[in-house]
Amino acid sequence: MKEKEINSIIESLRNYKASQSKGELLDLIRRYSNIGLFNVATQYIRNFFKEGGEITEFISISDSFPEEIRDFLSQIKEGHGEDEDFDADSFLEMGELLWEIGSPEEAKDNYIKAFEYYNIQGDSDAAGEVLNTLRERYPDDSEVENLKPKNLKEKLFSLMEELKGPSAADEVNLRYSLAKKMHENDLLPEAEENYKRVIELQSDHKARRYLVALLNERHSLEEAVEYARELEKDERVEELYSLIESFNAVGNKGKANSLLRDIYEIDPDYKDVKELLNIEEEEKVKKEISVEEEREEIVSVEEQEGKEVKEEKEKKKIVFL
Repeated sequence: MKEKEINSIIESLRNYKASQSKGELLDLIRRYSNIGLFNVATQYIRNFFKEGGEITEFISISDSFPEEIRDFLSQIKEGHGEDEDFDADSFLEMGELLWEIGSPEEAKDNYIKAFEYYNIQGDSDAAGEVLNTLRERYPDDSEVENLKPKNLKEKLFSLMEELKGPSAADEVNLRYSLAKKMHENDLLPEAEENYKRVIELQSDHKARRYLVALLNERHSLEEAVEYARELEKDERVEELYSLIESFNAVGNKGKANSLLRDIYEIDPDYKDVKELLNIEEEEKVKKEISVEEEREEIVSVEEQEGKEVKEEKEKKKIVFL
């Protein structure tokens, strides 16, 4: 069942990235909610509203959410009333027209409906403008004084953030499955986000190595090195070695050589590291230098001993004379 749900998310994500339609975005939100990843769903809900979506449109996927969200959306739907085909802009236009022809009471009723509908739609800026108009034109009206702006979008976000998602262990499994599938389908930014969340929840998870490979693919090389350094010895060496070619490819020879040195310190006999670093030649030169220094030291000692013998003979000669 989980594999089917994961595949449906991948399909929905690919469709949304291709079409950028609000309908596909709503479908993606619904699918994430179905597997309990409400924190991810909330990110996409914010995108939905940034792209011009309205809460009344969001109601269409209310069945995907827990009871507290369904109740909240149900109240909004009820608040929309019988005039659901008559939008906030229309009520505002009617209010302006009635005000201009000298029907202030009828105008007030339409202004208030426009204010309430803007609230329902989550357009707090438009609701605030209408409320300012009402207060200017009906300064002593108790009904107007009691009107309060409602930021329903923020209320929705707050409720979503309070939802209890899967346990840490279950989220690790879900995120890892998603990340691998996204990686396979070249959905790299999303795969990266999920790998990182897995590591955040379980630092020693094998997702770290996949993340290093993905960051290498995305040319985030310095970040890849940082994650690679936290791997176990054998894997660390292999991943650092794989990054050397990438650094060379972008012309960063210094970093490539630095990584070679790091690998040499961990495992001097790993692959062709010695050859790439000219370590064998360096060791040969060091050995030759050492031999030469030793020879010079011997010669120096012999010369010193010879000098001392000669001086001793000279002393004896002087005494004899």
